[in-house]
Amino acid sequence: MRKLAAIMFTDLVGYTALSQKNEALALELLEEHRQLLRPLFIKHNGQEIKTIGDAFLVEFASAVEAAGCAIAIQKILVEHNASVPAERHIMLRIGLHVGDIVIDGDDVLGDGVNIASRIEPLAQPGGVCLTEAVAEQVRNKIDQPLELLGEKELKGIKKPVTVYRIVMPWEKAAGFLQRGRLAFSRYARTNKVSFSITVVVMVALLASWMLTKRVPTLGGGELPRLAVLPLVNLINDPDQEYFVAGMHDALLTELSKIGGLRVISRQSVLKYKESDKSIQEIARELNVHAIIEGSVMREGDQVRINVQLIEAATDEHLWADIFDRELTGVLALHSDVIKAIAREIKIKLTPQEETRLANSRLVNSQAYQAYLKGMYHLNKLTPAGFKTGLAYLQEAVDIDSGEPLAYAGLALGYSLIGHDADPDAFNKARTAAAQALKLDSSLAEVHESFAEIAMYMDWDIPRAKATFEKVIALNPSLAVARIQYSWLLLIYNQPEEAHAQAKVALELDPLNPLYAAWAGWQYFWLGQNEAGLEFARTALELNPDHPWGLYVLGAIQGAQGKFEEALETHRRAVEVRPNLKWALGYTYALAGETDKARAVAVEVAANPGPQGYWGLAMIYSVLGEPDESFRWLETATSTRVGWMPWLHVPFYFNSLHADPRFAAQLEKIGVANLPPPTL
Repeated sequence: MRKLAAIMFTDLVGYTALSQKNEALALELLEEHRQLLRPLFIKHNGQEIKTIGDAFLVEFASAVEAAGCAIAIQKILVEHNASVPAERHIMLRIGLHVGDIVIDGDDVLGDGVNIASRIEPLAQPGGVCLTEAVAEQVRNKIDQPLELLGEKELKGIKKPVTVYRIVMPWEKAAGFLQRGRLAFSRYARTNKVSFSITVVVMVALLASWMLTKRVPTLGGGELPRLAVLPLVNLINDPDQEYFVAGMHDALLTELSKIGGLRVISRQSVLKYKESDKSIQEIARELNVHAIIEGSVMREGDQVRINVQLIEAATDEHLWADIFDRELTGVLALHSDVIKAIAREIKIKLTPQEETRLANSRLVNSQAYQAYLKGMYHLNKLTPAGFKTGLAYLQEAVDIDSGEPLAYAGLALGYSLIGHDADPDAFNKARTAAAQALKLDSSLAEVHESFAEIAMYMDWDIPRAKATFEKVIALNPSLAVARIQYSWLLLIYNQPEEAHAQAKVALELDPLNPLYAAWAGWQYFWLGQNEAGLEFARTALELNPDHPWGLYVLGAIQGAQGKFEEALETHRRAVEVRPNLKWALGYTYALAGETDKARAVAVEVAANPGPQGYWGLAMIYSVLGEPDESFRWLETATSTRVGWMPWLHVPFYFNSLHADPRFAAQLEKIGVANLPPPTL
């Protein structure tokens, strides 16, 4: 039998993921939501046709009754969620359609059912989507307004379907009538599954107040410091984590280009991805004036980013907004967010910044997604991550040879490898960076790659210095440029300036143990052991097994004559990173255990690697064998070991300075005319 009917299809958001994580809780919530909904079906003259797992299929005699029931369901769930712990929140998506259905025994079939089930996923969690057929019948007959979402291609349906959504009362109060739902909370940072089934009632009730509240000028006279916490994944697909991470990285990168701000680096904010710390605790640890939180949603090629700004001192929500774009316009989406944040915290953009943000280009969506995947894996900073990340980045340039971001990613990846074991990596980085520069000369990261190539491979120190200064002008918050520039300034015998740059790097990336270890290493090189110890201990507080933190701590202990402690520390360092064995040999030599030092030197010489050449020269310098020391220095120079421009800086080569061969090495490296450090 055929008839015309209004069909409701409901879906419990996040149920499958929750079932995998906590099956018992998922079953409890499934039954609980059934008990809440079934009385409402009866109240609105709905006939429950069947349940399909966590979904309901319900028939109504009229579209008005179906819409009224859908609104009542979402209202009662808001009230329910306000009274239970977050992990017990329930959130539904609902789809409504009026159409022809076929009664087949106890079942209902037909396009009416198919379309209702297809538009349900288009609803936001906690929302209701409906077709134009329903909208025409309920307009002016329900209290809530409708918002047109446009024509949608639905699987299995030949013609596009015009879809609307019901704007809920809490959204209307929040001032998001035309923009959609704002529903993210601090809890979502620590429990993605629970967040995906949560309506944040307080955010909605306070949103209108947030939008009219006066936004203070942050920073109190100094440059405002902001931290952008990892964005929440509302896509309900763990395979899309790369996309969410990419949106976070892009916001960080674009925000950090604003000269009137200081933005905390990615490495430090990622530590709060699963944190349950309060905003004030996070702000205190990062030493920032404000926190930016947000979430990412995606339906096909439509991307939505929710953003809110929170003042650190008061934990007050200062501003919130929602931004939507097609994926091809994602760069414009980021620019929209940056301009809004700058406006809200009263940062005056320079004409150059205004122009850059106003001229965002379109991207090839496939190439851009490959780029995001590449950066996601590259940022894992593991050998496997480098390999996978570089493969995706190469795929991105193969798809679109005009995408500068993909070439910039390749340059970064090869530069990272160049610091370790691949002698040709910096050349590959140079090629990729050159192509990126042709396509977009404003990318600070590309210039940073060129600066590192000039410093570590070409040994063109003046060019490296000029390039680092350009990088910092383009992106004052790029922490890696600051810390690398601090190393370069040591070559120029400018220790105070070097320490100042390292300090800025640590302010921008305060939870990065590598930068703390490097700062300690620089102080150690200059014989300032107490300051070096402080930074080494900071690195090890952040990561007790950090290899360079252990190296610096052991090196300073050895310089202080605490040989037993130094040897124990360097044994730990070798356990973590075996290619640091040269450090253990150097400490044996310092401690007077020459046989053990020589034995370690033999082991290292069997497979030295770039760092090993330098380390062997250190060991033989302490053992009083300058010929062997110079032999390894010569090897390091001829193979272009990246550390060689600093040959005249660390004190442990002081015994070689009077030898003519030392001056010859400095000449080959190109630093002969630079002054040695003042100790």
